[in-house]
Amino acid sequence: MKHNKKNVALFLPLAVVMLSANTGCTLQRMVKQAKKQEIEVTPNPLVANGQEVVFEMKATLPEKMLRKNQDYRYKIDVVYEAAGQQREQLGALNFDLGNYLYENNRPTITQEFTFPYAPHKNKGKLLVQGTVIDKRKRDRVAYTPEEQVATGLNTTALLMVRSNDYTYVPDNYKTIAEGPATILFYFDENQFATKNYLGENLPVLDQYAMDTVKQQTIKVIGSQAPNEKGTDLAQKRAKALADYYRTKVGLLDYSGKKIEISTETEPTDWAALLERVNKSALPKAQKQEVATMLQGTGSDKQKTDALQQSAAFEYIRKYIYPTMRFARVEVDYNRARKSDYELYLLARRIAEDSLSAQALTAEELQYAATLTPLLAERRKLYEAAVKTTDLWPAYYNLGVVYTEMARKEYRPKAKEALLDKAIHNLNFAGFRNPTAEVNYALASAYHLRGEREKALQIYDYAIKLGGEQELLHRIFTDKAALEMEMGLYDEAIRSLTYSGDDYQTNMNLGLSYMLKENYEGARQYYEKALELKEEDPLAHYSLAVLGARMQNEGMVRIHLRRAIQRDRSYMERAFDDPEFAAYHGKQAFREGMIR
Repeated sequence: MKHNKKNVALFLPLAVVMLSANTGCTLQRMVKQAKKQEIEVTPNPLVANGQEVVFEMKATLPEKMLRKNQDYRYKIDVVYEAAGQQREQLGALNFDLGNYLYENNRPTITQEFTFPYAPHKNKGKLLVQGTVIDKRKRDRVAYTPEEQVATGLNTTALLMVRSNDYTYVPDNYKTIAEGPATILFYFDENQFATKNYLGENLPVLDQYAMDTVKQQTIKVIGSQAPNEKGTDLAQKRAKALADYYRTKVGLLDYSGKKIEISTETEPTDWAALLERVNKSALPKAQKQEVATMLQGTGSDKQKTDALQQSAAFEYIRKYIYPTMRFARVEVDYNRARKSDYELYLLARRIAEDSLSAQALTAEELQYAATLTPLLAERRKLYEAAVKTTDLWPAYYNLGVVYTEMARKEYRPKAKEALLDKAIHNLNFAGFRNPTAEVNYALASAYHLRGEREKALQIYDYAIKLGGEQELLHRIFTDKAALEMEMGLYDEAIRSLTYSGDDYQTNMNLGLSYMLKENYEGARQYYEKALELKEEDPLAHYSLAVLGARMQNEGMVRIHLRRAIQRDRSYMERAFDDPEFAAYHGKQAFREGMIR
């Protein structure tokens, strides 16, 4: 009996040693098998697109690596290491049961990875490392050698031109009178009921009903789109708003002011539609096509049918008809003006809460903020205007101040916080004054903030609100830049057809065509951009990249040299750009790098 116990006592340590040895052998065997794994990265080199780098990684393991080792798990860690920077952990491919498929009897995972783009990441490498883990005792692990699977970032998609240029509301404060205030209300198709929903101006109209003034002259102008049912819809819209205002005055006015309200309608004939078409962002050829239809001798039904078959109809239906379904309220006020110096001093005291806000009108307080160049002081004055007036220009201008502060801020977190404040105030401005200009500013703030989907939605909304041709061109151009950042090149090209024929449009069309591999088309647009902005270094650099893709060494030499002659920073950029990697040893590249 004692002999048996002695044998058991000797066997147990021996079993532990054997198990440990077996575990170690299995770990090392799997590490050795993992050397035969295959890693594919698409695209390679990685591509920066907007504010992100998105790529797909496919990992395929040897056929029997997992099947015979059920007590072990395997994962592949993915990191990006920018030159001189701390490594960035991007995630892992976990070969756990249910996470992978079999392709040709081999365990396979395909997974998308994303990391934020920053210029310092242009020089970097994508690394992977496998880890084998004993499920029974997780501190027993073994690692494969680290493997580099991609080098550098291709930033060609970032060679777009963006504007996002919005500034303060033009000063409407005048010596004698500011003129009539205009408040727009848009209606759903075939509707005339007033609704207090997001983006409407009814709360603003309520403020006018409460104003303590001796007299108000109110004019309400109704309109309708040609495709709406009935001929009296415009008049119904005007009457609905006039009745609403009378009701609100009866409920909210305690000053006994005298009110004169009149209603009228705008014409809804083909001429009114043609006028808006001519002011739209439609290409000249499509404008001419519509003009020929609408000015022809056919019946209204024939013109309607022809219009629906035209190339411009989708734009008209989406962007023009909604702008004709409105009623406009005009309120006439007169106010005297104080001196600039007096306004500035009073505004500062209001901002410091040492003077009642009643000392200045909303317009006077807004104007006073324009009298100082200091952003911090201007912010305080606009904050006072927001607090005391609650009117859209105050919110809008405060949003612009925060945007200007964000543009000058180099710390990412602080920049984001300032843009959040800009968006907050521009949103409030948009609720009170839903115009294309205000919503273009809001979309641009979201764009600068990197919130692409929201920015795209509001760019589209701004276009639908309508406006002057120059403004619509700006909106379509920046909308196209955003679509390019999102990889929506067909949509971007479509937007650029409505954005005029300026430098930015031609540069972005050139880039869109290059990324779609239509190189001859891209070349034409880049050369047109150079005609509009002579010797522009970005246009020359883009043509050099295009030359590299077309394997045209003459284009690489000429345009790279001209870009560097006008901006030396393009020398370092070209040297690190994967687009020119194949040209580093060639004479054309060396000659192009000569300043």
